[in-house]
Amino acid sequence: MTRGWKLLLVSTWFELMWALSVFGQERFQWLALALAVITVATTFNKLNLSLTIWGAIVGLGLVVDSANALTGVLVFDAALLPIWLVALWLIFAWYAYFLASFLTSYPISIVVMIGGVAGALSYFAGFKLGAVDTHLSIFAMMALLFLQWVAIVFVVLRLSTYSERKVSHES
Repeated sequence: MTRGWKLLLVSTWFELMWALSVFGQERFQWLALALAVITVATTFNKLNLSLTIWGAIVGLGLVVDSANALTGVLVFDAALLPIWLVALWLIFAWYAYFLASFLTSYPISIVVMIGGVAGALSYFAGFKLGAVDTHLSIFAMMALLFLQWVAIVFVVLRLSTYSERKVSHES
């Protein structure tokens, strides 16, 4: 399979998982979690994933969204983070790790800005679909999420670059 087809397949699967999680929320959260775990487990070697880097991205996302939930930036029906959001972080880390190798050829400033917008818009879509609420104004929520996603994308790209350097030195 060519790189382009692999990118299309992985991107489509990520978007389907996003839709299952955000549209399904609590109704399908266990299915989303199971599919995320199965996806990572079955493609781990094929996509050349680093468990350490993948885990760091998942951890970063869960910490950021936990802080957002504790401060009212994001408000969920669950006590802290819903299971479907955990599933989303599992599948996002899988996707981001894969996608980063495609994005490292572009200027990092452009990638992090686009990533900041895309990440914030993802939560805005979740807000509009009733998956999340906020105690802030929409503008304040979006501004904070944009800044957080700029940082998240920057960290993902740096982790990916570190992982690629480490693999090339080991080869």
